[in-house]
Amino acid sequence: MKEKETGYAAENSGTEEKRPVPTIGMELSFTAKRLHDSLRKAGEIAGMPDGYRKLLFPLAHEDGLTQLELAKRTHLSPPTVSVTLKKMEADGLLARLPDEKDQRTVRVYLTGEGRSLNTRVFEGMLKVDAELVEGFTPEEQETFRAMLRRMNHNLEGMNL
Repeated sequence: MKEKETGYAAENSGTEEKRPVPTIGMELSFTAKRLHDSLRKAGEIAGMPDGYRKLLFPLAHEDGLTQLELAKRTHLSPPTVSVTLKKMEADGLLARLPDEKDQRTVRVYLTGEGRSLNTRVFEGMLKVDAELVEGFTPEEQETFRAMLRRMNHNLEGMNL
């Protein structure tokens, strides 16, 4: 592992004393930061402000979610979701409509423009993903996915 790649060096040059090896969490955090920056840039190239990404994809997958459902799925605070949805609605990307069965509940739906933006952004994300796993076999990719799912499961409900 090169210092330039990770920001850490495994050992000091010319001395017996070794620096601590980065933890898996540190390496994952560093990679996640680079990935986030690459995804943000891909979204910007497609014409999407960064704050929209976390709400755009869940809605593209399942239209008609409530604000509370979006907050839970994205791990964003309800006020953040509310403010972002207002901006997205003003940009013509979504519509908020009362639930047909319960008029007190408001559901969020992507407009045609929102779906079009999602398609453009997703194409950019696929390019980033391809670069991310370049040189990995399909088996290594699936093993890594399984490991990430286990890590996420391990961290669920963790209170530090």
